[in-house]
Amino acid sequence: MRAYRILAEGLAFPEGPVWLGPDRVAFVQIRGQCVSLYKHGHARTLAVTGGGANGATLGADGALYVANNGGLSLGPAGPWTAADPIAGRIQRVTLAGEVRDVAVRLPGAPPNRPNDLCFGPDGLLYYTDPHDWEHLPKVGIGRVARTTLEGAVELVAEVPLFPNGIAFGPDDRLFVAQSMTQRILVLAPRPGAEFATHCALPRGYPDGFCFDAAGRLYVAGSLGDVLWIFEPDGTIAEEIPFPGGSEPTNCCLGDGLLYVTLSGTGQLVALEMPVEPLPLYPARAAARR
Repeated sequence: MRAYRILAEGLAFPEGPVWLGPDRVAFVQIRGQCVSLYKHGHARTLAVTGGGANGATLGADGALYVANNGGLSLGPAGPWTAADPIAGRIQRVTLAGEVRDVAVRLPGAPPNRPNDLCFGPDGLLYYTDPHDWEHLPKVGIGRVARTTLEGAVELVAEVPLFPNGIAFGPDDRLFVAQSMTQRILVLAPRPGAEFATHCALPRGYPDGFCFDAAGRLYVAGSLGDVLWIFEPDGTIAEEIPFPGGSEPTNCCLGDGLLYVTLSGTGQLVALEMPVEPLPLYPARAAARR
């Protein structure tokens, strides 16, 4: 088992880590209903979002964009529903703690429960919506959609069986975790595109993930206490086990480290991983100009 360092603990279902620069990582807490920042050995709350902040990504304006599922989580501690639930939405959160809605009128039958999100090469925000996952295992058909920063939302694809983590790969194709099938799907980022299987987890259910600059894929195996690394061709490069009950939910790379959120133990941890991260959009777009 790889050794890891605990950076923050006592967290209320951490998710969505985003590397912001040397020794700075933003992350969300679903049950904490907030966005937090780890910086130089300390973690603090940046902003209270309400609902259930489920995923985050960084925008060109330096703000964080958050997928808010409205106030719901499952996990080792059992189901949780916010005392003050809201409609699922996409939010913008500045590092100064300002929160505003980006998109609230989302496509498809309610409930809309945005789970994770990323910017694409077209400057749009792509997000997953597993739909009514409080009804697991009888969950309805989920959705992948995209929105402008002015809140104009468009459906990209209907994806059954719990679309979850989402990111663009080095080839500008869109990758989506399909948790209930233990697969990572890949599709072109356009409405009506068909999806195919990129890889499958031998154990655990794919949640959040990230890429390194060489195109390797790092996938948190929720409910399996494991994180998998896949080669660009979808074959397994490494299995990283975690202690029982830790439940990895998401990850990001930076500082020569792999940052991982553990929902079961309520921790943000870091493992030595001397690789370069694949830049997120819009930083990747800027580097190409």
